[in-house]
Amino acid sequence: MKNLFQKIAVEEALNLENKIFIDVRSPIEFVEATIPGSINIPILDNDERVIVGTIYKQKGSYDAKIKGIEFASKKLSSIYSQVNSLSKQYKNVILFCWRGGLRSGTVVNFLSSLGLNIYQLDGGYKKYRKHVVHYFDNEDFQHDFIVLHGHTGVGKTEILEKLRNYNIPILHLEELAKNSGSVFGKIYYDSGEKITQKMFDAFAFDTLRLSNSRYIVVESEGQRVGGITLPKGLFKAIVNGKHILLETFLENRVKRLVDDYVNKIPDNDTLLENAIYNLKKRIGSNNVEQCINWIKESKYNKIAEKLTTEYYDPLYEYSIENYNYMMKINYENIEEAIDEITKIYFKLENNFNKM
Repeated sequence: MKNLFQKIAVEEALNLENKIFIDVRSPIEFVEATIPGSINIPILDNDERVIVGTIYKQKGSYDAKIKGIEFASKKLSSIYSQVNSLSKQYKNVILFCWRGGLRSGTVVNFLSSLGLNIYQLDGGYKKYRKHVVHYFDNEDFQHDFIVLHGHTGVGKTEILEKLRNYNIPILHLEELAKNSGSVFGKIYYDSGEKITQKMFDAFAFDTLRLSNSRYIVVESEGQRVGGITLPKGLFKAIVNGKHILLETFLENRVKRLVDDYVNKIPDNDTLLENAIYNLKKRIGSNNVEQCINWIKESKYNKIAEKLTTEYYDPLYEYSIENYNYMMKINYENIEEAIDEITKIYFKLENNFNKM
C-alpha cells in the first residue's frame, strides 16, 4: 500500500508544482510570519496555545499533550473537510507547524489515516526561515540588480510599477515593506497591514526565487525601509548593481508628489499634517507652520516644491553622488525613461544569456 504521508524538505517543497502550504499554527503565529501563499488552518487557537504552553511549564509535557488533544479533537472534522477540499484543488498539499513536530505530525497522521495524500514539511517554519536567511547570506547571489536612483518625485516607484506591467522583473522593496521609507511613507501605503521583518524577507525571497532572469530592476534604498531592514546579502547585491540616475523637471516631480500623496488619497489632510509635524526638528517651526497653512488653503504644490528643494534634495544629494552611473536618463515624459530602461534590461539579459 502506498504511504500517504511523508516528510518533504523545504527546497523540494518550494519547487513542487500545483501546491498549497497549510500552516497549522495559531493565528497569531501565522500573522507574525509564515510561508507566502499559505493558508491558516490552526489546530490550536491563540488562547488555547497559551493555555497549553502554561500547562507545559507548570505541569510538564504529558498534561500539556492531554489538554492539546482535548482542544484539537473538536476541530478534527473541520480540518479534515478543509484539507480534503484543498487536496482536490491542488496536487501537492504540505502541512507545517513551527518545527515540524507534534502539531503538524498529529494532523498529518490523522489525515493520512483517512486516505489523504499529504506532506509534512520537514523542520517546519523554522527550517523554512533558516533557508531564507541562508539564501540572502549566500555570497554567490544569483541575481544582479539594475538600480534606479533620483531625487524625490522623479518617478522611481511609478517606473517600477510600469515595468512590471511590461513583464520586466522587478523587486519592489517599498511595496513589500508597505512603506516608502520617508516620514510620508505610511501615507502612501496606508493599508493598515503591518509587515514584519520575517514576512518581508519571505516576500523578497519568493519574488527572487521565482524569477528566471539574471537581472532585476530595483529602486535605490538605504538599508532600512520604514521599520524593515534589508538583509545584508540583498543590500550588498543592490549596492554592487548597475546604477541608473533618473532626472526630470521640478514641475514633473511636484505634480507626481501631489498626485501620489494628495490626489490618490482623499481626505488625508490630517495625515499630511502629522507627517509634516514630524519634520519640525529638521525644517524648523516656521516652515512647519507655513506648510500647515498651505494644507488648509489646499496649496499642495507649494508644500511639495518647498520640501523637495529645501529638504529632500539636499538630504539625498550625497547618496546620489556616491555612485558611478552606467547611464543618466533626463526625461520629459516618463515613458521615455521606461523605454530606455527596458532597452538596458534586455541588452544586459541577452549578453548574460550568451555567456
